[in-house]
Amino acid sequence: MDEHLNRTLLAKIAWLYYYENLSQQEISDLIGIPRIKIVRLLKVIREQNIVEIKIAKDYISLFDTEKELRDLSGLSDLMVVPTGHDPKSSVAYAASLKFANFCETYESIGVGSSRIVAAALEALEPPRKKQVKQIVSLTGNTMPNYAVNPSNPCSSGIMLAKLLGVDYFNIWAPSIAPTKDIAQLVKSDYVMASILKMANSVECAMVGLGDVEDTVLYSRGFITDKEVSALMESGAAGDLLTHFYDIEGKRISTPIEDRSVTADVPMKCPVTAVAYGANKVLPIVGAIRGRFISGLITDEETAAAVLATLRGS
Repeated sequence: MDEHLNRTLLAKIAWLYYYENLSQQEISDLIGIPRIKIVRLLKVIREQNIVEIKIAKDYISLFDTEKELRDLSGLSDLMVVPTGHDPKSSVAYAASLKFANFCETYESIGVGSSRIVAAALEALEPPRKKQVKQIVSLTGNTMPNYAVNPSNPCSSGIMLAKLLGVDYFNIWAPSIAPTKDIAQLVKSDYVMASILKMANSVECAMVGLGDVEDTVLYSRGFITDKEVSALMESGAAGDLLTHFYDIEGKRISTPIEDRSVTADVPMKCPVTAVAYGANKVLPIVGAIRGRFISGLITDEETAAAVLATLRGS
């Protein structure tokens, strides 16, 4: 575990327990770590003298940022980690903890095509107890050249399934088909229709958020320069499972959506987004305002920028 993240996680637990007066179970529910681990970490906190009279002030801004963003955004589930020297690693680790919590709570979990979600699943440690019975891909996972999309968790799906001892259901199709007719044909296939039905029925989901100016959909060859320009002109700020929306969270109808082979948006279940960096600020803001997500895992710098945008400053 990253040392800075480890120390910050301990400080966060200390803050919640000694300052906010939350119970061990409340802390467990809030940050997605099993209660028995909270007990062990509280012992470490005492042994390392992290708690004296107050928490070290270096960490207070992190908690203030998280609390303010939670209040302003209305998100029911939020985790803000230190930006540090490697925010990707910190955010992915935090997301892996949350995913382990999902595995202990839900029977079916959906995963979106995202580099940071894939990194989180690679960092996943087997949960102590397990409720999950199936993991379902929420998007098609092959690229236009028929290779497996490396941004899709299906790339490590077999290892994930083996780790958890569950079935992993892939959508063996491109996330965006070449034409609307081909997309409809793919989705009408019995197997694809069955998996898409499963994707739309998962009990919770972990997803990434796409940005329009530097979209992976373009770099992977799913959409063209002309389509990117059209998205920019339409005011698109981001996408969730190839469904685009603007900064106010209003859905934008595009021909791309007609070609998509993905789960529906908004989803019917709690959706946790994992995103960090300056290029993810607008996608996060739009997803919050559109109520497309109920949870967010990000780093402190990104959270501060999201706060500033939500305030209009």
